[in-house]
Amino acid sequence: MLNQLYRTINFRVLLILLVALAAMNHRLEGQTIQNIKEAEDSLVSILADLNNTDNDSLKDLLNHDFYNTLLSALMLPDADDYAFGSLKTLIRISPDDSKFRIYHWNLPANSGKKRYFGFLKLLHRATPEVFPLRDFSDSIPLPDTAILDPNHWFGALYYTAITGTTASGKTYYTLLGWAGSSSIINRKVIEIVSFDEHDHPAFGLPVFPDYEEGNRTRIIFRYAATTSMLLKYEEHIISTEKKWNAKKRDFDARIKRGMMIVCDKLIPLDPQFEGQYQYYVPAGETCDSFQVVDGSWHFVRGVETRNK
Repeated sequence: MLNQLYRTINFRVLLILLVALAAMNHRLEGQTIQNIKEAEDSLVSILADLNNTDNDSLKDLLNHDFYNTLLSALMLPDADDYAFGSLKTLIRISPDDSKFRIYHWNLPANSGKKRYFGFLKLLHRATPEVFPLRDFSDSIPLPDTAILDPNHWFGALYYTAITGTTASGKTYYTLLGWAGSSSIINRKVIEIVSFDEHDHPAFGLPVFPDYEEGNRTRIIFRYAATTSMLLKYEEHIISTEKKWNAKKRDFDARIKRGMMIVCDKLIPLDPQFEGQYQYYVPAGETCDSFQVVDGSWHFVRGVETRNK
């Protein structure tokens, strides 16, 4: 009886997959993308199918279809200035100098596992240059200190891009992102993107000289999936200088403000949970920060976020 039931279930799953695959093949073979609006309409249709299924195998097939269609769309002449406004789950981010744009999204599984997909495109080039981003985060031996290429990307969804230069004058870009891992652990990341003389991108750069061991190429925060963590780039008071005013016989306070990355300090709920990140939560109202000095992000403990 049970064997018969299993065979029936497996047959139904196989039938669903075969029908979905046939539909996708028909869509790809029967349609040639003529312009960017047609590409967006096709992507919207794929997303609608993806959002209407709970089957992980079918999600993978539809995601593959979405991936290939978006790649074709990004190669079109007017793609760089197109907003893709109908694709609400496609995250797009560029730095202020518009050198590149990252198009990326994640695909959650029923188990709670998140996988990330995307493309980095150099903008306004005579010949389109697109680098596929392949999420390799589960297989990077030392992700906090690794320098990675697009094929070995630490997958994340970025929401802030900051342009900066090293002390030697090399331009690099700091990305703040959410990199949810599983149903019990979330992550946020401060990622660094730079380019070589051929404009090939690399992820990771040792610009955090006084954080932990001083060898970090990116900062990865790991914490309980049941909580949230502050990580943002904003203006704060950096220092308060006091100068004696003889006429008033008092000190004049001069406040110096500046932009910094502000983040929650994460601690385990109990010291016995040290290193078990599913038990890490924000410590309280006092946060830590990273401030740029001589082209590097220097770690500073203790920032009152209410004192903006």
